Amino acid sequence: MTSRLLSLVLCIALLCSCSSETNSDQKADQNDLHALLSERAELVAHPVTPAEVFQNWQIHMDRNEFDEASRWSTEATQEWISFMEAMIEAAAAEEEIVPSQLQGIQCREVGDTAICLFAEEAGDLLRLDSIRLIKQAGIWKVDLWTEDERATQ
Repeated sequence: MTSRLLSLVLCIALLCSCSSETNSDQKADQNDLHALLSERAELVAHPVTPAEVFQNWQIHMDRNEFDEASRWSTEATQEWISFMEAMIEAAAAEEEIVPSQLQGIQCREVGDTAICLFAEEAGDLLRLDSIRLIKQAGIWKVDLWTEDERATQ
């Protein structure tokens, strides 16, 4: 899985560095990258690891199952979910929301904190990102970065 993530990063770097290629060449490279990420995430019945918890959390968020996502969130993240729920309800009538697919989730645990790197595909967009999870009472919970923390990453 680590070599797959490295391949993903190398492919993205290659795509970004080839700005002089024709649109058809870029489209072919994007199709190759999307083929690398063809695995589709499914809900894990009894999530235990940070990757499983995060995967389930994202699937619930994509399905607008905010109560279930909140169950796997820290208090600060639950507040963010409430805000997002209100924003999504307000925007639902105006635009179509494209669900995302998480791929290549790689987590590193240090004590009661885990940082997970992942690729996220939403429609034609593909991005690399990270998320933090914190173990509370023996259960991993998503703990979103604050803006200040994100700026210093």
